[in-house]
Amino acid sequence: MKKITFGTDGWRGIIADDFTFDNVKIVAQAIAEYVSEVYENPTIIIGYDYRFHSENFAKLCADVLSSNAIQVFISKNPIPTPAVAHAVVKKGVSGAIMITASHNPYYYNGIKFIPHYGGPANTQITDKIVKNVERIQKEGLGSLNPDEKLIEYFDHKEEYINDVLNLIDKKAFEGKTLKILVNPMYGCGIGYVDEALKKLGCEVKVINNWRDPLFGGHLPEPNLENMKDLLEVIKSEKFDLGLATDGDADRFGVVNPDGEYISANEVIFMLADYLIKTRGKASSIARTVATTSMLDRIAEKHNMRCIETPVGFKYIAECLMKEDSLIGGEESGGLSIKGHVPEKDGILADLLIAEAVAKLQKPPREILSDIESEYGKLYNKRIDVRTTSQKKEEALTRIKNFSKSEIAGLKCVEYRTRDGLKVILENGSWFLVRPSGTEDLIRIYGESPDKKKLEEILLDVKGYLGL
Repeated sequence: MKKITFGTDGWRGIIADDFTFDNVKIVAQAIAEYVSEVYENPTIIIGYDYRFHSENFAKLCADVLSSNAIQVFISKNPIPTPAVAHAVVKKGVSGAIMITASHNPYYYNGIKFIPHYGGPANTQITDKIVKNVERIQKEGLGSLNPDEKLIEYFDHKEEYINDVLNLIDKKAFEGKTLKILVNPMYGCGIGYVDEALKKLGCEVKVINNWRDPLFGGHLPEPNLENMKDLLEVIKSEKFDLGLATDGDADRFGVVNPDGEYISANEVIFMLADYLIKTRGKASSIARTVATTSMLDRIAEKHNMRCIETPVGFKYIAECLMKEDSLIGGEESGGLSIKGHVPEKDGILADLLIAEAVAKLQKPPREILSDIESEYGKLYNKRIDVRTTSQKKEEALTRIKNFSKSEIAGLKCVEYRTRDGLKVILENGSWFLVRPSGTEDLIRIYGESPDKKKLEEILLDVKGYLGL
């Protein structure tokens, strides 16, 4: 029997290999036992994406939960992860199961458990569910006795869109008609970003807005490599902005009118600066260890803390809930803001970018240039190095024993080991090395005010690791 492994955001596996109906049953039972232990008379929402068999995996989860005398609300249609998180809080239920593999390849599917607070499950919750999974795998699972009376279907789309629009400054759009190109990448953002923009008075063109479980042959991840069709359209027609969401619409993608891709790091610090100036300050900004330190500069200027967390949005969620963070984000394309659910939300991010473009009457690149003229320019890059298991172990040993006093001619001034190895260098540069927990892969991140020096840093670190 294949091991069911939970990563930073739930369990994902290859359909018909480890992600099977039998294994989904086991995970659903483990969640049922967890919520039955923690909550009195638990109620669970179930959502699902457009992937192959997602609706059937969702119904199976509903059958398992109802067999445990748990009331279930299952979405009538595919629904974004942030909308499921919003429904959890709005309905005041015990939590949710979301069937999705987010931005993973089409042959994957997965299960996220979203607790009652509407954000990613923390490590303590996940550990309890994993223990239940391990016990059930040893003891076996009995037959199901679903109670259809405990399964109710619901549609949360309109309520979610209306509440998200309440976080947007509608006056910013008055007297303007932005022309926006939207790409939901065949995912759960279909009918969400575009409909919300239309309510704001925007002229919208949508591409890739029908179900394709193969995601057009690309990863449903809104990065430069996977959005070439959007870039072609935005270059051939006149638009004010290009926006995208990933497979379950919890990540965002932003493109300038000239077809230039705006990185997630840039989107996050652009919105941090914009929100401070339009919404007022809060106590802090939160970012993961791999995310741009431009956020530190912005926070410092406004006498706010910039909290650095390990990689994983569950840590950002804690800051949004407990540290009065105005915005929290990660370089992989997730963010949320104060006043919203503590789950990354690509739909909200896209709408906030549209608001900034409308209010400031400038395209994203010009807004970024204004910010960089105020705080300085930073270049950042990530390289993923695939290797062998032996070389990965050797690299991990070198990371553990790292004692170099300089990299690429820059002195090492601080060493951080909370999540991988992060070394702060003189002149504001830094690098981070993190191994993948599931693959023979080493990720090297870097940032520097000097573009050429950034390449030297990455090359020097890669050489030191023997990769």
